[in-house]
Amino acid sequence: MATRRPKLLCATAGLFLSSCGGPTGPIDGGAVMTHVEQLVGIGPRPFGSDNLAKATGYIEDQLKQIGLQPERHEELHEGEQKLIRNLYCMIPGQEPASAPILMIGAHYDTKLTTGHDEWTHAGPFLGAIDGGGGPAVLIELARELQRRPEALSCNVLLYWIDAEESIDWTWNDDRALLGSKAFYSHLKREGLTRRLKAFVLIDLVGSKNMKFDEDGNSATRLIQIFGAAADELGESARMYEFPTDREKEEYKRRGLKWGTTDDHLVFKNRGIPSVLLIDFSQRIPPQDLKPGQTPPPKDPRYEQWWHTPDDDLAAMDPDSLAFAGNLVLQALPRLEAFVTNKKGR
Repeated sequence: MATRRPKLLCATAGLFLSSCGGPTGPIDGGAVMTHVEQLVGIGPRPFGSDNLAKATGYIEDQLKQIGLQPERHEELHEGEQKLIRNLYCMIPGQEPASAPILMIGAHYDTKLTTGHDEWTHAGPFLGAIDGGGGPAVLIELARELQRRPEALSCNVLLYWIDAEESIDWTWNDDRALLGSKAFYSHLKREGLTRRLKAFVLIDLVGSKNMKFDEDGNSATRLIQIFGAAADELGESARMYEFPTDREKEEYKRRGLKWGTTDDHLVFKNRGIPSVLLIDFSQRIPPQDLKPGQTPPPKDPRYEQWWHTPDDDLAAMDPDSLAFAGNLVLQALPRLEAFVTNKKGR
């Protein structure tokens, strides 16, 4: 979505916790925000760029300081002649060599704006929310998972995804999600896909008044798990307001499948139950307006920053970043049961 084209809601893409942690979760929103500031400070970070390589190095250094051993999956994409820089690390479970794997990921590349006539803004695209928030949350999730007193009954694979964005301005399936497509093949070569039992994708997180949309391309049970986790945090109002029932009926009437094309679809289409946590609906500025045409009414609750210079640090709220991380931690026991196929999941 960081690079998707909306159709109705987003058929093709082609939260208030203490920023110092708190009773609802240990993720420190201020610490997450510091990572976002460091990533945004590098500048635009599109696939194949030197800046993206700097972002890789920053995340890698943070993981090493936590005591983890990050690994790089680097691969030259033949068609684009650009280097894919995927980064990942494994938090071992009780039986590291055989335990099922829960993967949690977020893309850290930003939309390429140079060379596109559609980019009509003078400033650069820094991708604080779209390419900054998700990977920053993952770093602090790594910290919390690493210091758990007891190992989980599954392994947790944390994955920083490169080359998510469509290289063409308008979403192009053939020139998008290149990093996750390559990474799936890498995991298959390593013999890990047979143990990969679920994928949680985090995208477009950190906005003020953040919420998560229901995604029609996500596994129903995983959607339910995160809904239950939000209920336990007292944050059910942040979950699944969009698409509305009316929008769903409109999709049905027009024969459209509703859902978002994002990296989770790469794994879903290969049999891995996957879920997308994304704040996309209502964030899209008016698209393709004709001269004199009045833009559609805007929901005053939500700022529209998608693929504009407004996606900057000022648009973010550390409490929203904390909510995203603590939601994942709250869901973790159910996710563990899901991937290990325990009763009561």
